[in-house]
Amino acid sequence: MAVSVLILGCGFVGKYLGDLLKSKGVSFAATTTDGREGTTKWRLPGPEEEATAGDIDFRALPEAQSIVITFPLQGKGIAKRLVHGYIEHIRALAKDGTGNTKKPLWIYLGSTRPFKEMPSTYLTPPDMAAGGVRVEAEEYLIQEHDGCVLNLAGLWGGARDPKNWSRFYPDKEKLRKRLADRSLHLVHGADVARAIYEVISQPEAVSGGRWLVSDRRAHDALEIYIGDTRIRGLVQELLKETEMQSLVRTAVVDDIELGPSAVSMRIDSSHFWSHVNIEPIYPFVTGRPDPYPGV
Repeated sequence: MAVSVLILGCGFVGKYLGDLLKSKGVSFAATTTDGREGTTKWRLPGPEEEATAGDIDFRALPEAQSIVITFPLQGKGIAKRLVHGYIEHIRALAKDGTGNTKKPLWIYLGSTRPFKEMPSTYLTPPDMAAGGVRVEAEEYLIQEHDGCVLNLAGLWGGARDPKNWSRFYPDKEKLRKRLADRSLHLVHGADVARAIYEVISQPEAVSGGRWLVSDRRAHDALEIYIGDTRIRGLVQELLKETEMQSLVRTAVVDDIELGPSAVSMRIDSSHFWSHVNIEPIYPFVTGRPDPYPGV
């Protein structure tokens, strides 16, 4: 049966999007690799399988007006196989009277990692060295299928709490690099769902391009992580170094300036939110609980 939206990969973002679509009365289907929680069991071959995998089996997927790809596509090749294979599948459904041949809107979720300018906007070209094959897939969907790419800042919400990300800095060397650029850009999963819903609702405003999506704030990673006593101890060790003292303008942990005023904006997502005429409503605030009511 045809649906309005097909979510390929019902993981972190997919669950928020599914909840929103239900509340709006929008029909949708979603896939997972194991078919859990009422989803459709389906998977796209990984890059290590592409050389040997035959045609991708699309028979389990319904016809949809909009398709949201939540997982990374490793290059133009697999993106092309996905799009062309699905379109052929829809044409086959049309021939037996169960579908039509209208091409769907492709929405692809990427990352803000390839954007290095200060600040980066929707006009900033991605750094191909940083983005690699994923950017190739994004460009293919934009240029050849008028798709919409949403490059997302760090995803958070529920159990995905930024304060727990201090574990990614197990030693002084990794933390040293983080302190050299403390800017952290975030977006709540529920705000991503709202962003996708607006793209689906008004594709003429944003299709055929890429957009940076964040909560429009620059967060201070050190302010978030300093509550971890291990991180605090590592920072104190680093402050024995003259270079680090110069960077943070003090030799005492408690005297380090913390908060948004201590960092610079790297991701400017204001253009996206103004185009769809809404604002993010679930910002991260250090020390406060998740504002999303569904938690």
